[in-house]
Amino acid sequence: MATEWQMPQPGSACATCAHAFEPGEAFRACLYESDTGYQRRDYCTKCEPPPEPAALATWQTRRPIPTKKVQIFDRAAMYEFFRGLEADPRPEKVQFRFVLALLLWRKRVIKLERSLTVGEHEEWEFSVPATGEVHRVARPDLAEEELERLSGQLEQLLASPPGESETASTGRDPVENQPAAPEE
Repeated sequence: MATEWQMPQPGSACATCAHAFEPGEAFRACLYESDTGYQRRDYCTKCEPPPEPAALATWQTRRPIPTKKVQIFDRAAMYEFFRGLEADPRPEKVQFRFVLALLLWRKRVIKLERSLTVGEHEEWEFSVPATGEVHRVARPDLAEEELERLSGQLEQLLASPPGESETASTGRDPVENQPAAPEE
């Protein structure tokens, strides 16, 4: 019978002297068995773990140095980009706007209200919870590879360090001059 267990979290201080570990500081981690599972105790370099009970495992580690969180997704900028594409009827822009709407929906910037049939086309109606603003987005017929291509473009755009997106470096729109979806 397999037993599920989780590795106990590291401590923030020495189990013996209560010295608080600084970011980047080395210390010894010991894993012990207890009645309820496993217990981890961490010790600074000046304190030795007690001989009893014997540790099941021991290793040297360091307290991680916190990294700055980089905002990868600027919601306001992406929403303005989404709004800017609203009046552009070109197929590649309509497709890109749809993928962007899906991303904004996932990030809860916009909320899907309903799906409508307008003529022969389907449109999705989104609202902005913060303002009540309503947007209709044409749902293009996207094949899987087209959706992947557009998603990849969007990921590349979002992953670019500030000031290094294609638009910023070349002055060109990253969706501009992309091949249109094949007609079915």
